[in-house]
Amino acid sequence: MIKIISAVVCAMLLLGAPGLAQVEVEARKVVDAYKDTVVTVQVVVNIKESYEGKTDSQEQRHTTTATVIDPSGLAVTSLTEISPDSYMDDSDRTSGYSFSVEMKDVRIKTADGTEVPADVVLRDKDLDLAFIRPKTKPQKPLPAIDLTNASTPQVLDQVVVLTRLGQAANRAPAARLDRIESVLTKPRTLYVLNNLHEELGIPAFTLDGKCVGVLVLRYATTSSRSEDSDTCLAVVPCATLANAAAQAREAKPPAKSEAKP
Repeated sequence: MIKIISAVVCAMLLLGAPGLAQVEVEARKVVDAYKDTVVTVQVVVNIKESYEGKTDSQEQRHTTTATVIDPSGLAVTSLTEISPDSYMDDSDRTSGYSFSVEMKDVRIKTADGTEVPADVVLRDKDLDLAFIRPKTKPQKPLPAIDLTNASTPQVLDQVVVLTRLGQAANRAPAARLDRIESVLTKPRTLYVLNNLHEELGIPAFTLDGKCVGVLVLRYATTSSRSEDSDTCLAVVPCATLANAAAQAREAKPPAKSEAKP
């Protein structure tokens, strides 16, 4: 009996192996097609804190990832990643205390290492989105995802998540296979992935090469944020991104003296 069971298990594994191999083949096609749409964003901000008449100011440099959504270089990332006060609410502010952030410098580092000066032209705190646009039009179109070539996956559907490794790995493109764990429908559609990801502002695709959306940090809508479940990672769908991107394309860069989040 044990031999029969072992034979059945081996047969099942052998039958499943070609399917797993095909998933990897399709996933590699997605990586090859879209890896250069994921870029590095370098941000320099000046943070000013005031409390009971004392003011402290310091400059901070930060690097994160973003997804190019237009050949003109328009990119989208997580607002949390580039604006340190984006996650603050009224309960975080006390009497006599103020906190402000001034965006000093933003640069998009493309897949070939070119640094492109840029502006943060649109912020959406509710969706945790920040849209970044080059100050001048690039000499050649940048690789970009097509938000109209979108997918609406279901629970347990498999997706490919693209990112870039850190500086120690020379910002090399990287990918992970994941699954849709949950589909949120209220107050708007969001996709929750099965695994945790350290990076934000990165795209997810179905295995047929259609874009699902971009990964952001979702906050609870309640005023209290004391529980571990107050935040979750979620993918904003392409349709939602497209609506906001239409505004970002026409938005004027902030005046230097008013560069506040």
